[in-house]
Amino acid sequence: MNVTSGLQFQVTDPVLVGGCVGLTLMAAALGVRAWRRSGGRPAVMVVEATRTILIALVLIALLGPEWVRSQVPAERALVAVLWDDSRSMDTVDVVEGEGLVTRAEALAKVVAELETSGAASLEASAGGRFDLVVTPLSATTDPVDGEVSVEERGTDLAGPLDRLLEDPSLRVVLLASDGDWTEGESPFEAAVRYRLADVPIFTATVGSQDQQPDVALEPVEPPAFAIVGRRLEIPVSVESAMPREVPARISLAGPDGLVESRAIALPARRVTTEILEFLPTEPGRVSLTITVDPVPGELDLENNTRTIELDVREESLDVLLVESFPRWEYRYLRNALVRDPGVEVDCYLTLPGMPSRGGGPHYLEAFPSKELLGEYDVIFIGDVGLGPDGLTLEQCENIAGVVRDQAGGLILMPGFGGGHLELQESALGELYPVDLDPSRPRGYGAATPARLRLTSAGLNSGLTRLIPDAAANSYLWSELPGFQWYAAVERARAGSQVLGVHPESIGTTGRRQLLVTRPARTGKVLFMGTDGAWRWREGFEDLYHYRFWGQVIRWMAYQRNMNVGESMRLFFAPDRPKARTTVALNANVMDAQGGGPVDGAAVTARIEAPSGKVERIRFTQPPRADGQPAWGLYSASWRPVEGGRHGVTLRCDETASTLEAEIAVTARPRERVGRPARPDVLAEVARISGGDVLDQLSPGVVGARLSELPAPAPLVTRMRLWGHPLFGLVTAALMAALWIGRKAAGRV
Repeated sequence: MNVTSGLQFQVTDPVLVGGCVGLTLMAAALGVRAWRRSGGRPAVMVVEATRTILIALVLIALLGPEWVRSQVPAERALVAVLWDDSRSMDTVDVVEGEGLVTRAEALAKVVAELETSGAASLEASAGGRFDLVVTPLSATTDPVDGEVSVEERGTDLAGPLDRLLEDPSLRVVLLASDGDWTEGESPFEAAVRYRLADVPIFTATVGSQDQQPDVALEPVEPPAFAIVGRRLEIPVSVESAMPREVPARISLAGPDGLVESRAIALPARRVTTEILEFLPTEPGRVSLTITVDPVPGELDLENNTRTIELDVREESLDVLLVESFPRWEYRYLRNALVRDPGVEVDCYLTLPGMPSRGGGPHYLEAFPSKELLGEYDVIFIGDVGLGPDGLTLEQCENIAGVVRDQAGGLILMPGFGGGHLELQESALGELYPVDLDPSRPRGYGAATPARLRLTSAGLNSGLTRLIPDAAANSYLWSELPGFQWYAAVERARAGSQVLGVHPESIGTTGRRQLLVTRPARTGKVLFMGTDGAWRWREGFEDLYHYRFWGQVIRWMAYQRNMNVGESMRLFFAPDRPKARTTVALNANVMDAQGGGPVDGAAVTARIEAPSGKVERIRFTQPPRADGQPAWGLYSASWRPVEGGRHGVTLRCDETASTLEAEIAVTARPRERVGRPARPDVLAEVARISGGDVLDQLSPGVVGARLSELPAPAPLVTRMRLWGHPLFGLVTAALMAALWIGRKAAGRV
């Protein structure tokens, strides 16, 4: 490194410089005159000399003297070639000869040429001032918190650019990419930092701006488990990037061969969703393959197939029916559930005013205790109130605890007896999805039947899908027999989802909401504001009546039965977790002897990812509204970083019990093959940083552009002498010497 130094003045005007010199000479002349008048005394000579030097220093300080040191870099500057090696570079859209190759293949040839002859080309065309480094994006990307597959990785342009900028010898960056970035900071912000550092970024776009023709299956999100003998609906989305509508065929294959195959029409550049059905016949792990047949002109065939795995289980749901009198709604509902092979039903009738409660199969003589109540997955409460002929406050609190803390389901079915207004004064009141009109406890009756009208949410809900076709399902609901009595609903509460309304009757917020759902911490609540569902059997027998209630109780019990052991239960939300999203984990711990909830325990989970990485999570017990711990409920949060099946071992130290489970995490590819290149992004990065867009990336073009760059500016450092502390000390010392000298020479 060549170094030159010298003294410079900020003020170089000749008049000012001449004035300062003249004043200095005048001060010196006056000093000589004073010395001669004193008879040549040595003390006076020292005083006058000190005065003259002090005046000279002050005048010099007015000119702003600086000591300037210039350093010209002798080492060679760094040129970094950053090339994209992400999954989107597998897109086949680069013309080579008479055919097409992938972006990665086209870029690999250029990169190989730069690595072999790029340095020599720089020596010849750029005067030997640069050193060349060629590196992929992945080599300068921060490691993520966990091992992820290639399909799950995204492209970060800003991170690698920032890490290159940490090298002080960096002179220019050449970025070759398709311009697609899916994670990290915006590359435009990195380009601003390059502009401030005076390091330009030259960009070269690899790939076509046109969407490539392709048909792709979106990642399939299966449920946590399937039930033997129950048809499972699997939603499948197909994205078409074809320029026109094309016919295709979608198929579902199981372990025994083809399950379903149908012809579909794929609109141009749109996503089409189809529902495929699978009927499990035996328990165990089942692998299903979903395929879309290739269409003419499609370039990428690897994304036409998806494989999912399902756990198939035997079903056993416990349901409790609580009712006052055996009205028609109760009778037909009880028969429907008793005949369901996957449901065990217990019934409790309060029978107000009757001397005994009766008996028989499926009937309880007494209301279940707190420990036994926790065994029920779904609880129906009919036209029942509070008091000796209804439920006690303690029983209502226990029911609310099953719903809130143990992921139970609660179905509220009021009647013209008006008991549900009394229940709103208990712990169940906060669980209601609706507010009831206290002035009409017995609801409304009408001579003319009315049919439930589905809302937009109801039309798209799985609870009300009685047949697969959406249009036919909507028509079916308009043809089902109507109801004559309905509850006096004022409004739906915040957080509720309204599925069905009265077609004519108006409440405070529009048509009266009669079919409403609402979450209750870990559980679910359904409000059925009519007692006429049993009438659906007219003209349809038991088909839709049985199907509706079967769907309702399985929807409510789904989360609760995700992973069940002898004394522990593990469930989570969302039920189809995705990688890099937060999952709420919930666990119920019960006493192995009595079955009651265990509070204040130490509950932990060991989660092993498909890559082998192990996480340990500690659960905490959330408080209830009254400040007491939620009985038997423990919660934690977890953020998976990779897709696949994660093994979970849940453990409670106090009960020494464990539960082995699995959580299937869906990982959507962050990089998509077939997307058009984005030259606009790269052009903006080059513009902001002060660089330019290259038509092609080759050693000759790179060397030519680098030769046009000016030589690096020297590093200049300036030291202000007039502001240096030593200058102040010398000035102060001279002033002190002048004052002392005048006293010593006998001059005031």
